[in-house]
Amino acid sequence: MVKRILFTAPDTYHVSLHEAFGKRPTCSFHPMFVPFISSTLLPPGGTFLPFCNQLASYDYIICTSIMAVRALSSAGVDRSLIDGKVVAIGKDQKVVQEFLGVTVALPHAKPSLMGIIEALESEQVLQSKRIAVLWPKYSGLPVPPTITNFQNALSATGADVSYVYCYRTTAMSDEYYAETADALRSGNISAVALTSGGEAYVLSRIMKFAETQGQPVNVPIYSFGPYTTRCAEEAGLNVTGTSPNQYSFSDFIDYLETEI
Repeated sequence: MVKRILFTAPDTYHVSLHEAFGKRPTCSFHPMFVPFISSTLLPPGGTFLPFCNQLASYDYIICTSIMAVRALSSAGVDRSLIDGKVVAIGKDQKVVQEFLGVTVALPHAKPSLMGIIEALESEQVLQSKRIAVLWPKYSGLPVPPTITNFQNALSATGADVSYVYCYRTTAMSDEYYAETADALRSGNISAVALTSGGEAYVLSRIMKFAETQGQPVNVPIYSFGPYTTRCAEEAGLNVTGTSPNQYSFSDFIDYLETEI
């Protein structure tokens, strides 16, 4: 039987995942992409427009995901006011250059939120710096620990930090729980691959739904890395295996091929 792995990643990850699979001559399993969470830009109100009017006052602008980069791009800001200030995670740095046409700040930071903290602290004393963080609102799921840990660590630097809500991350509607549980029980899916804490939370809800129906789901769960595993375990999931590299979809695929 063909091995099929269900990737629960949001559609914002799909391009990178397809690129990672496209670079491989062969693969021992077939990927299936079913987003358990999705993200959309918020209307340009609230904290976002005041932020856009004060761009010159910020020393760093941290984009917490590709959606934050898109929000900044959609605002039509003066590039000269953000050149060399925008901090992004991993491959999102390339998106900053493509969408905004500016030089990224901290290009050698480890590709994670805590990697950004380390890079900021190694650069200079931050007490005199003003930092904007382009931030999601969450709908239907709790704020992941990675976000709160980052917020606490950034606050501890003593910098003047502004959190700017510019996009919303939403959980899969519970109206799809039943059919998703049926698919996971069908025997046609060999494993589930999680790439973020939000997805783990939604999967935990689907698992609990299946249990209440008297038809529990028993499918191996593999995680993109230690951060995602911690979120999954806090949500009550049993993680079968964890990729040692949190930063690369290609490495995650390599890991899955060895494990499944």
